[in-house]
Amino acid sequence: MNRSQAPRPRGQKDPARSHGSGNVRTDDLRNPQPAPGAGRAERAGGGGVARTSLVSSALGFIAAAAFAGTAAWASGCQGEAPPGPSTEGASPPERTSSLPRPAPSARAAASAEAPKEAPTAAPSEAPEPPAPDKPYTGPLLGSIVPQAAVYPTMEFSKQRLGYIRLGGKVPVDPKPIKGGSCAKGWYRLLDGGYVCGRSATTDLSNPQVRLGITPPNLDDVLPYKYAFNTTHGTPLYRSVPSKDEMTRYEPYLESSKRKRKEEEKQRAEALYEETEKEVAAAAAARAAASAEAAAIPAPVAAVAADPAAVEDKAAAVAAAASLGIAPAPVEEEPEKPWWENVDEKGRPLNVTLADLDKDADSTVAKRMVKGFFVAVDKTFGWNGRSWYKTTAGLVAPSDRMYIIKPPASQGIDFPEGAKSVGFILAKSASKYQFDAEKKSVSVAGSLDRFAAFGLTGESHTHKSTVYRKTTEGWWMKGADGTYTDLGAPPPDLAPGEKWIDVNLSRKTLVAIEGDKPVFAALISPGRRSKDKKKDHPTHTGVFRIREKHVATTMDGDGTVAGDLPYSIEDVPFVAYYDGSYALHGAFWHGNFGREMSHGCVNLSPLDAKKVFFWSEPRLPRGWHGVWATPENRGTLVSIHE
Repeated sequence: MNRSQAPRPRGQKDPARSHGSGNVRTDDLRNPQPAPGAGRAERAGGGGVARTSLVSSALGFIAAAAFAGTAAWASGCQGEAPPGPSTEGASPPERTSSLPRPAPSARAAASAEAPKEAPTAAPSEAPEPPAPDKPYTGPLLGSIVPQAAVYPTMEFSKQRLGYIRLGGKVPVDPKPIKGGSCAKGWYRLLDGGYVCGRSATTDLSNPQVRLGITPPNLDDVLPYKYAFNTTHGTPLYRSVPSKDEMTRYEPYLESSKRKRKEEEKQRAEALYEETEKEVAAAAAARAAASAEAAAIPAPVAAVAADPAAVEDKAAAVAAAASLGIAPAPVEEEPEKPWWENVDEKGRPLNVTLADLDKDADSTVAKRMVKGFFVAVDKTFGWNGRSWYKTTAGLVAPSDRMYIIKPPASQGIDFPEGAKSVGFILAKSASKYQFDAEKKSVSVAGSLDRFAAFGLTGESHTHKSTVYRKTTEGWWMKGADGTYTDLGAPPPDLAPGEKWIDVNLSRKTLVAIEGDKPVFAALISPGRRSKDKKKDHPTHTGVFRIREKHVATTMDGDGTVAGDLPYSIEDVPFVAYYDGSYALHGAFWHGNFGREMSHGCVNLSPLDAKKVFFWSEPRLPRGWHGVWATPENRGTLVSIHE
């Protein structure tokens, strides 16, 4: 079972937990803790920075890492470890979309005026979205804890509206309001809700704000850069390691140096031996020539054997036993760490997430299994190596990892007049054209994989092959792809209300407003298998989005013996709708239109972002996560075969 940073109220049972077992941290993100004292760190620079700057960077990392362990984890999509990262490197095709763009960050957010009168403790109303063409230039509130909770009133309670991530900044009325159980007063957010002064500050020079997590880049395909771990045992340091710590925790660095030196020595010895043989051969040739000239047989050097006395160990042991003398104890080799205890294929034996945590100490937070992903906050140089600071505040050696390229596929706006949308899944496909009597068909052009287009609803069967007519006039061969096929609207759908249709058979998703489809995309639902341990279906039914997170971590143990654990830090654009099941972006594969997930609904990052910002509840400016409320209900999600 997976775990993720998706917070959940205490006592709420996760339906997905009944399908497997896993390690779930007991901290509750919906009960964030006060921040520890502020550090005095400076931002880490790139390679070649001065030592004093690096020392300051180390202090900054220590301050940020102090928060990493307080994050809570809930169940995520279940099952086998995800496939390796996508190798697609092409730029995303240019497509237009009627779905709204992400709300601007606090740095370039829409304008909102702070009221002059002090607000009361009444529940905060969700304001109308501000005009996007007016940048916000007013006061901001910065989070100084991993997740600063946003409450509907000036009281601590189990009900939250959302949270602000460490270093995140949101528009605020800068005058704190005294009252309730928050001694430092409450700040009223201009987009709704209240934050306790223990969790945030209007002093943006505060180190925990200034050195907090870099805001997600909502204009890019992914909110962060993601690095793929290539080797078992790669450490995640709590702070910038010293040379001695690198030598201690990364012994392969020294062994690599020794191996290179040994290889150089062997090459030198081989060259020396080859030279000696050439010299000896030349000398022998000269001696033979001289001996032949003098008709004197060349002397043959005889090598006399000089036998050495070799002790018969077996006889000695037998003699000792006959005299009642116990043999000397055999020294046991120290137990190898899990990342060195591998099978013939180089796979660690029976390792779990709990085993990774056993390596934790004051220097290393954990070691990673090959295939883990981290979200990169910053890149910097230190001790002749390049390093990543992760969004969890940890430090990873970049020479054991590489930055992935996200998949470029994406859906389209529903074309005017189209009855459905078609998608090409074949690696290569063609457009087709029929003659006037539809008795012969010919190729009219080529199509790339994941091409999307409108369909009129007209189909024609020619020589047992089904073709579907597009709104552009040409025909799609049915076997080359799939198409959207809407199910019945949810029974409690209000007039004009947004809803999402997920067709598991067609592997498609459609965003709909009332009875008008506005956007269509491919999905990857849960992978099915006859083996119950590997069967991870996406559950059918009608749900509402419960909570949304710009990014949240998912990880878990394998469900079959021999499977390795997996961890994907900061999975992008997550919308939970049923326990631990969610709509979310997947950057680690590009096989959309096929079953790939652990039970969640995978979308390409671009499609996940579109659906995330189109659906309800709306994510306010600068927030990292938001929960639905009775007054601000989540969008309906209908999942069917």
